[in-house]
Formats: sequence, C-alpha cells, structure tokens
Amino acid sequence: MLKSRHGTFSAPTPARQRRLSASADRGFTLIELLVASALLLVVLVGLLPLFMRSIMENVEGRESTQVANHGRSELEIFKQLRFNNPELEITAGNESVVQRYWTMGDPDYVGDEKWVDTVPVGEFGLWDRTTTVRQFGINGVIDNDLDGIIDQIIGLEDDNYDGFLDNPLAAGALPGAIHLKEVDVQVESEAEHAIAGEPVDIRMRGLKAF
Repeated sequence: MLKSRHGTFSAPTPARQRRLSASADRGFTLIELLVASALLLVVLVGLLPLFMRSIMENVEGRESTQVANHGRSELEIFKQLRFNNPELEITAGNESVVQRYWTMGDPDYVGDEKWVDTVPVGEFGLWDRTTTVRQFGINGVIDNDLDGIIDQIIGLEDDNYDGFLDNPLAAGALPGAIHLKEVDVQVESEAEHAIAGEPVDIRMRGLKAF
C-alpha cells in the first residue's frame, strides 16, 4: 500500500505471486492426485493384513467361546445330578456313551438351535458332542515309603500317565463298590475347515464322588 499527496493506492501484484494465486485457485493437478492415491494405496496395503488378522481372531474367539459353552453346560447338568441318577448309570460294558448333534433348526426363527440325537433331513449339524460316563471303585491305598503320604489309590490307577484312569467298573457292579464317577465331554466341530483355520474342538472332564 503506497501513500501520496493525492491519496492511497495498491501496488501492482508481482507476476510470480499472481501465478501462485492462480495455481492455488485451480486446485491439485492430475499428477499430484495420482501421487497422493499411490501413497494412500501403500498405506492401505500395509494395514490390510492387520484388519484380516483381527477379523480371524474375532471369529476364532467366538468359536472357542461357543464350543467351551457347549461343553461346560453339559458338565454343569451332570454336576447337579445325584450320584445314583439313571443318567449316570452304566447299563452295558464299562462305560455309557451318548452322542448328540447341535443343529440350527429353522433358520427363520431365532433361538431354534437345539441338541438332537440324529440330524434331521435337510439340516446340518454344527457341533458333535460325545458324553462318556465311567465309574470307579477305591479298593485301598498304598504308601510305599511309609511316610504317611499316599502314593497310590488302588482302583484309580493311571499306568501310562495319559490322564485317564485305567480300571473302570463294569455294569452290574455293586452300588457300595462304586465310589467315583467320571463324566467326559468332548465337543467337535462338524466343519472340515473353519473360517479362522482348523476347527475348534474341546474336551472337558468332571469327577463326582459318592
């Protein structure tokens, strides 16, 4: 801004400043947009594996929760039963095995999922649950080194250390000889391959004393 005796007037804008102002008014050029798009694409490609991993972990976590709930609910039912309840009895052989399937039922109704003995025609079993009941008797204890600490319970041996007792009592054993019952619940996915990788299976066991 210049002043004179006749008043004030604006100085002419330099040519370079006019060019910059005109360029800013036009916006980004095509090359600038392509460069910005390429940079954005590089960032997105780098983040994509993180998003995919997060999705897979969420799916796997949901499946793990579902299979754990299926097994835990079955164990909770047996925990509420009395020791001599018919569902805990061995009627043949040395174990009782019950296999059931979890189906979606009618897809048009929410909450129609249920456990069934056989999968109805036209439906698909999502989970396979096998419940095995075995019974054991305690025939004595062994203290090999006489230190007052029991080293072995006769009747509850696990010779190969696989976590399973070796000598279950067969059906027809005297009620007074049965001191312990084992409930083994195994839940397996019927899908060959889950979304997050291998199907999630689980196995739980509970012991019920007389």
